[in-house]
Amino acid sequence: MSKKQLSKKSLKKKQKKSLSPQHKKLTVSQALQQAMHYHTAGQLPEAETIYRQILQHEPNHSDALHLLGMIAAQANDHDTAIELIQKAIRVDNTVPNFYNSLGNVFNNQNLFDKAATCYQQALSLNPNFAQAHCHLGSALKNQGLIDDAIAHYRCAIGIQPNYLLAHQDLILTLNYAIDSDRAAIFAEHLRFNEQQAAPLSALIKSHLNDGNPLRLKIGYVSADFRKHAVADFIESVLAHHEPEKFEIFCYYNHLQNDEATQRFQQYAHHWRDCVKLSDEALVAQIRQDQIDILIDLGGHTADNRILVFARKPAPIQVTYLGYPNTTGLTTIDYRITDNYLDPDGMSEPLSSEIPLRMPASFFCYHPHENSPPVSPLPAIQQGYITFSAFHNHSKLNQHTFALWAKILHAISDAKLVIQNKSLKSVAIQHALRDRFAELGIAPERLILRDSVPYSDYLKAYHQIDMALDSYPFNGGATTCDALWMGIPVVTLVGDRSVSRMGLSILSTVGLTELITYTQQEYIERTIKLAGDLDHLQALRTGMRDRMQASPLLDGIRFTRHLEAAYRQMWERL
Repeated sequence: MSKKQLSKKSLKKKQKKSLSPQHKKLTVSQALQQAMHYHTAGQLPEAETIYRQILQHEPNHSDALHLLGMIAAQANDHDTAIELIQKAIRVDNTVPNFYNSLGNVFNNQNLFDKAATCYQQALSLNPNFAQAHCHLGSALKNQGLIDDAIAHYRCAIGIQPNYLLAHQDLILTLNYAIDSDRAAIFAEHLRFNEQQAAPLSALIKSHLNDGNPLRLKIGYVSADFRKHAVADFIESVLAHHEPEKFEIFCYYNHLQNDEATQRFQQYAHHWRDCVKLSDEALVAQIRQDQIDILIDLGGHTADNRILVFARKPAPIQVTYLGYPNTTGLTTIDYRITDNYLDPDGMSEPLSSEIPLRMPASFFCYHPHENSPPVSPLPAIQQGYITFSAFHNHSKLNQHTFALWAKILHAISDAKLVIQNKSLKSVAIQHALRDRFAELGIAPERLILRDSVPYSDYLKAYHQIDMALDSYPFNGGATTCDALWMGIPVVTLVGDRSVSRMGLSILSTVGLTELITYTQQEYIERTIKLAGDLDHLQALRTGMRDRMQASPLLDGIRFTRHLEAAYRQMWERL
């Protein structure tokens, strides 16, 4: 008998031997299936135990290595996850899913370039791997490669037409694209409704709510009741609802529980953790709560529950705040907006909901707790202007870089600080420097930084004189944060809602001098303001008083208008 035959015979004996007292009748293959069942059911300790037992018998069992790595990734033990999955790949480099999982680990560490390489390797093995196309799209979007991201989302949908995540990622990413017009974006929203939401209309049931309640039950559905940009704008609303007239339910779709979450829990009369509930179970809960008006705060952004709204568990449904565009869903009745984002007549033909416009901005900003004081203008001591752009990298594009480069050419000693999570990657930093070098901007004029903890984020503005808004997708929270720290933000207005957020915020605080409507005006206005240090210092000194006196920070006023809108919706029912 050859050694090779002996090895195979020994392996069969191992498979027949017990892996543990609990699994004494299972072969390795059967034990793996049992572990995967535990894994899928969320019983991770049980799954991990069996994976490790398999590896005691077969140290190079690639599936067990890969799946154990996935458990490590779920526990945020990224180093262990990478080590295990890379070992699985060394054992068998022909499995596309191994590369996909490794890409997910890098993606969760904000190493988007490494993640993209892994997804590309997965696709080289299986070009029809829809999930890898979708994940690659997200990794590319986070590098600012919007057109490439859109192409891969479309590939994923072409392979798997009902791929919900890919379709929503596509819709969201179209809002970042320079050359996407409003009609094309709306058409994709309508396709989403037709493919994903409309088939669920058969599940809609009649509502059992009180026909004329004196106290309306309002339900807010969000994954962002935590330290998040959406939280900066919904907190004042939740804090100022009139409890005698409105009973507030919060449906929270995320596992994170931080200081902001704890505050939100105090604002709500009823708190529902729903992240582990199926859509069917969440619909049942909302119906049981007899919600009168259900508000979606996520739209097509991460961790949304938009298909719950497709089942219409409440008689009136509204979308607000988290996604500045139509949802496309015909089961959502209203979209909260304002006259700056959506002037009368502009949005109605391209919206599946009825626009309901707030009297000022649809933003109501709640400054960060324990915000640092506003510092003196740094240019006075440094002798040069420092611009900032703290936007997500997906909002950055060659069009915007060209505008910023012209400003930097005109102000030859100015510097630009770009800070976001994508810049954790040295490779993405190099790529960004290269893009500016092509525009004639020397590397030393750019200060590139990874994102920082919330406790340090606002302090970074102590080094900044002026902020530059992104285009076509303007800043929202970043603009308000900059203003709160005394930093003027120059914005460029476009024809889409996402291109008019700066207009909404700056108009509401009375800073119309910072609003521009053409590229040339954007450049000239920025250059002129940067040359007037006295005016910059005056703006900086008076900015917080200006904001506190404006509707942007008047939570009581805003909430009363919103409550009046809710009551108006109910009376129209």
